[in-house]
Amino acid sequence: MSQPVTEAMVYDALKQVVDPELRHNIVELGFIQDMDIIDDYVHLEIQLTTPTCPYADKIMEQIRLAVQGIEGVNRVEVERACMRAS
Repeated sequence: MSQPVTEAMVYDALKQVVDPELRHNIVELGFIQDMDIIDDYVHLEIQLTTPTCPYADKIMEQIRLAVQGIEGVNRVEVERACMRAS
């Protein structure tokens, strides 16, 4: 039996995902807004730099792949947070 999936494990995996424009990982950039882990399921809510980010699909797929690579994770959902007007 594998160990439970933790936030630290997910953040470590996400440090491998780099924004192609800003050239920093998404953890350093603060893109992760919310994280829920329930057994082997991980749900992430992210906020990119702009609503029309040209790399959104690529970044979201890299996030999914990085988190799916964690032992014990069987399902990953990545959702973009709504940007709020100030």
